[in-house]
Amino acid sequence: MMRFADICVLMTALAWLAGAPSAWAQDPPPPDAAPSTPIDTAALPDFEPSREDATLEAFVDGAAEAQRRGLHTPGVVVSVVRDGRLVFAKGYGFADAPAGRPADGRDSLFRIGSISKTFVWTAAMMLADRGLIDLDADVNDYLKEVEIPAAFDAPVTMNHLMAHRAGFEDSFGVYTHADGGDLTLAEALTADMPARVFPPGARASYSNWGSALAAKVVEDVAGVPYETFLQEEILAPLGMISTTLRAPDAMPAPLRARLALGHGLEAQRGVEKGYMQLGPYAPAGAMASSAADMGRWMRFHLAGGVLEGTRLMSPEAHALMLSRRFDDRADGAGLAHGFIATPYRGAILYGHSGATAAFYANMVMAPELGVGVFVAQNAANDLGPVLQLPELVLDRFLPASTPGGVKQAHTEDLTPYLGSYLLNRRSFKGFEKLFAAGALATASAGGDGTLLVAYAGEARRFAPVGGGVFEDRYGARIAFGRDAAGAVTHMTDDMGVHSLERVGGIGHPVVFYAAFAAAGFFSLTTMLGAWRRQGQAAPQGLMGWRLSLFAFAAALAFFVFLGAVVVVSVAFVSADMSNLPNYPFASIHWLQASGYAVFVAALLGLASLVPAWGRSGWSLWRKAHHTAFMLSLALLGVMLIVWNVIFAATA
Repeated sequence: MMRFADICVLMTALAWLAGAPSAWAQDPPPPDAAPSTPIDTAALPDFEPSREDATLEAFVDGAAEAQRRGLHTPGVVVSVVRDGRLVFAKGYGFADAPAGRPADGRDSLFRIGSISKTFVWTAAMMLADRGLIDLDADVNDYLKEVEIPAAFDAPVTMNHLMAHRAGFEDSFGVYTHADGGDLTLAEALTADMPARVFPPGARASYSNWGSALAAKVVEDVAGVPYETFLQEEILAPLGMISTTLRAPDAMPAPLRARLALGHGLEAQRGVEKGYMQLGPYAPAGAMASSAADMGRWMRFHLAGGVLEGTRLMSPEAHALMLSRRFDDRADGAGLAHGFIATPYRGAILYGHSGATAAFYANMVMAPELGVGVFVAQNAANDLGPVLQLPELVLDRFLPASTPGGVKQAHTEDLTPYLGSYLLNRRSFKGFEKLFAAGALATASAGGDGTLLVAYAGEARRFAPVGGGVFEDRYGARIAFGRDAAGAVTHMTDDMGVHSLERVGGIGHPVVFYAAFAAAGFFSLTTMLGAWRRQGQAAPQGLMGWRLSLFAFAAALAFFVFLGAVVVVSVAFVSADMSNLPNYPFASIHWLQASGYAVFVAALLGLASLVPAWGRSGWSLWRKAHHTAFMLSLALLGVMLIVWNVIFAATA
């Protein structure tokens, strides 16, 4: 089952730049499932695996291998912890399929993407526990080289950053810095600073830039580079010797040799796929770790901030970390000081997921059950293993009754929620706003008291549970927010990290598509008309002849623009997150230039309407056609401004 939030992520650059391998038929046959890796035997000498542990391990063996093979995923690693101990850490398939190197729960390092952020939030909470950070204070009070501009008469705080509620637009610049560059984190944050588009606390909008800003606060307060704090204050004390923030090319040789290969598909064979480069933004998503080390990380948090006698924060600070600072949707999904908190079948799950080019990872913990599950895979072909395995494991510890369909637990008037919603994780001020035109969700009545939410080609049914919260058959919940007047303004996804704003009128993507289609239709018919009239003595004067030439040129400008759209689309489809440091692509500048040509043609076209009707000598039908063409072109010109194709800068 794909969560609504996961579709939101797939609609961003991360998702639609990733490859989609579909077969590994020519790779070496997969090895047998690796034996359990007793990483913690020395630390827990009295531990004896129980029959229940063995049954759970056998279950995961079957589920992981079935999913891996069925979805053509080259390698998967899994660790499960329970009641303060590592039950197992295992690998399935290959860490490097072309070389035949098997995945292993102890030795193989997989990139964990945005799970890296949980280390940033833990570092921030450790400093807060020491009295060095006030989570509700202006972050500018702590920053030494970066300053957040004033807006909305409200400061950005660490609590806002930890809840992804700082109100920043998405910053595409995060993905455009190569590893090994000279740019510091402070310089990158300043260069790529996003606009503040919502009051702090008003909307959840996932922000890699905001997470990196939090790492900079840690740096400036601790007085050491973030990587130093991470290594000396967290990884070393917790014995996480197989975890690193270093980029692949900068890893120590022993760790680099253990790093799993990212996989793509070429000529029906699994091949190496480049690693995503984050450069100075590494704290937001560049970590690599083993399944066993991530088992230690989960044990630390499930135990309230202590592991094997090593305590990094007080029990009170850790309890605060697993609470929500913002409770406007207490019955829905939200963020507990950086940890994604989601209701699931009566329990509250805490964790985070991550994606970097050819790697997906997921970490889910259920403190009420004392269980944690970490899963990572080294291909971006399907989210199945990382999403489904944790739930399959947790289902074994939850009550046996699993919902077989949407339960109508509450009756509610659906009218206020119906409409269109656009993802807020987007650029508002830059050219990249155009990328979000397809990130549209529609909510309609399901006909049986349920809400039908369609997004990215998938429709899911949600039943109301009260207070603007809706739940699907799997227990995932979305929530709607209202303004002071009580009108529904936005929807929040089932992980609480993305919000979608209600849209209508000129800001609706459908208007953009309609303008584009209309301009295309009239451009085509204008050219066909010019071709049909070749050699005919059309009843028109000099002005009519000039207007005919102009109309043909305007149509040509549209088709040049259309060609640029196609070229840019191909460039993004063929790109991946490993080569975005080359962004903006040259084709984007062509697209913008051709957009300006369309805009100029639209302005001239409006001016041409007066002579077209008064002095062209055209027939009534041709005057009407020309008018419709110019009006559609004018609407498209407005849309190019609205969607930042023109008069806006690229990242």
